[in-house]
Amino acid sequence: MSDIDFDLRVERVKKAADVIGVLPTEALQSEAFRYLLGEVALAAPLPDVAAPIDAGALPYPAKGKKIRRTSATKTAITQDRLIDLFPKGKVSFKDFATSKNPTNDRERYAVAVYWLREIAELGTATVAQVVSCYRVAEWSLPTNVTNSASQAAKAGYLSSGASEDLKLSSIGINLVDNTLPRAKA
Repeated sequence: MSDIDFDLRVERVKKAADVIGVLPTEALQSEAFRYLLGEVALAAPLPDVAAPIDAGALPYPAKGKKIRRTSATKTAITQDRLIDLFPKGKVSFKDFATSKNPTNDRERYAVAVYWLREIAELGTATVAQVVSCYRVAEWSLPTNVTNSASQAAKAGYLSSGASEDLKLSSIGINLVDNTLPRAKA
């Protein structure tokens, strides 16, 4: 790399840092950094790097001021679009969910994790995969999908509420194997 190329890159990094410092979230900061370095094209343009930013015109507080965050602003809902929820030779997630008929998000999480790990035999179950299950089963998504995993763990159905490695407890396995569907009153 020539000295000119190196100097240009250093200048780009400095300009990127100036713009990125006022962005509200780490994810947006990371995406903006990659964009400003020319690695990724964003769907929506970021402000011109050379233009000064008017903090009063931003939709979020200026640097140093606090912002009140709700669970809706903290949690992005993502799904795993690569997962096959209708595998050949196995019961589909939609049919399995219909047969178990869970009545709340804790039970739905247990049913989804059970299917992902025991029937689809994926090895791991993630929150993104559970969101995909919700969508296929046409269940309403919880307001905070990560918190719902924690709630299922608190109810005893999951032994791990970690978003990238959801695991069933024996209580969760018994729920899906023996208790669901519940008898109608």
